Amino acid sequence: MGRDSETGWNIAGPLFQTAQTVPDHPAVVVGKATLSYAELARSASALARVLRPRLVTRRVGILATRSLAAYQGIAGAAWAGATYVPLNLKWPAERLVALMKELALDALVVDRNGARLLDRAVLEAAPKLIIASDDAAAVPGALRIGELEDRGIEAPAPMPAEHSAYIMFTSGSTGLPKGVVVSCGSLAAYLHETRKWAGFTTADRVAEAHDVTFDLSVHNMFLAFEAGATLHIMSTLDMMAPQRFVRSNEITAWMSVPTIVAMMRANGLLKDGLFPSLRLSVFCGEPLPIPAVEAWARAAPNSVVENIYGPTECTVVCMRQRLTDPPVATPKRNILAIGRPYDNFRVALFDGDQKPVPRGEIGEIALSSAQLSDGYFGKPELTADRFRMINGERWYLTGDLGVEDENGVFHHMGRADNQIKLKGNRIELEEVEMHLRRTAGTDLASVVAWPIVDGSAQGLVAFIAGKDGDGAALQQAMMQSLPRYMVPQRVVFAERLPQNANGKTDRRALAAWLDTDSAKGDAETSPQAVVA
Repeated sequence: MGRDSETGWNIAGPLFQTAQTVPDHPAVVVGKATLSYAELARSASALARVLRPRLVTRRVGILATRSLAAYQGIAGAAWAGATYVPLNLKWPAERLVALMKELALDALVVDRNGARLLDRAVLEAAPKLIIASDDAAAVPGALRIGELEDRGIEAPAPMPAEHSAYIMFTSGSTGLPKGVVVSCGSLAAYLHETRKWAGFTTADRVAEAHDVTFDLSVHNMFLAFEAGATLHIMSTLDMMAPQRFVRSNEITAWMSVPTIVAMMRANGLLKDGLFPSLRLSVFCGEPLPIPAVEAWARAAPNSVVENIYGPTECTVVCMRQRLTDPPVATPKRNILAIGRPYDNFRVALFDGDQKPVPRGEIGEIALSSAQLSDGYFGKPELTADRFRMINGERWYLTGDLGVEDENGVFHHMGRADNQIKLKGNRIELEEVEMHLRRTAGTDLASVVAWPIVDGSAQGLVAFIAGKDGDGAALQQAMMQSLPRYMVPQRVVFAERLPQNANGKTDRRALAAWLDTDSAKGDAETSPQAVVA
């Protein structure tokens, strides 16, 4: 990280420098709308002038995504020396209210879709200062981004390495998402390691397939801004037909979860030679099946293909594996290995007592680096549990299981707890179960990830003890407190739920019943038939 950590560094600093060198080069493209680097820097500087005198907690919420306003808000918050906090547009009002109260935001930036969520309850919990995009519906007392006074581009002030750059929320087992706090120093360390292999330049056209609430957006955004590359934001419709987007924009750098590849293959859209413009393809967030990644490589014959691994808690990415011929496959799982760690990371595989396991044996993946996040916002006990001092070093216990092969390559072997990835979204099954129990009015309820295809969860199934019930009504009610992707796609009612030796609901038995039921197509079987 070098001088960045010694002298202070604002995460908007690279954007400021790029605006000096290539001011007219396109920075962000959303549909037919474009912001040049100079335009983005001017709007960020103007926004910062409004924010700076009102900063108390130094936290600015971003209720916006896939819009110019989202990137103006992030850049403006950083420019002002604040921490940007993306808020998911898919969250129900109840969750937004709870998190806004917990965060005590100084300001909120909203785009057209974010403004639609500002009902009475959300507005009461929101900060007094709301800054809306020019195309948003009227919000009482809000300022418009386009109406902020333009006094030119002022340099963002350097911030200390320990200053929080952003807070990224992931699913939490306590009922509210966990806010991962990432410092400027951690982000600087990440960019230092990642720019070595990403190699963005002003010639790159980078596809952004992620909401700003997903930390993979951090990779694309900050690497692009410091290199002067153009960030092309994909709409929801573009995500349904990514081949048209990549070809029409001559995208050179792609990053997504593997689900998109699976979708294209299933629809017969992933043709050989389809993406000649791609030079770099990166996949993350889920196990990467070998057949899928090889099909993508044939579709992008001029592209290097990388599989990357990293929890949000380690600042985006800490390990990577390039696709080779033959591929470095994880034994018995037919997925690409997660590879070797960054130079600034130490990786260990621990047993239940945080003792290293011998090479070749499965253990919990633990990570140690200056790149680690600070922990969880407002959750000191959880932070202390997952971030441990072991033999004088600070380690993050990921909950992922892994194994190191004889060549020093690491392989992902599943989860040690009940956290899953569903289409790129990290979900704690306990969190879904809490809302299921509350909605169904019973403690006898469980949720399993099913089916599992190539090591990745494809959906959620809820089980409730009781002979019958209205599953559709239950799902509809759960959508009042959970985003759609966390609501089980199927609800099964059973007389009782199977238990394991510890008296806990046996999720494996429930998943086995689903497998059997699916194979037989036999509606007369029931979950209690698989009680061990």
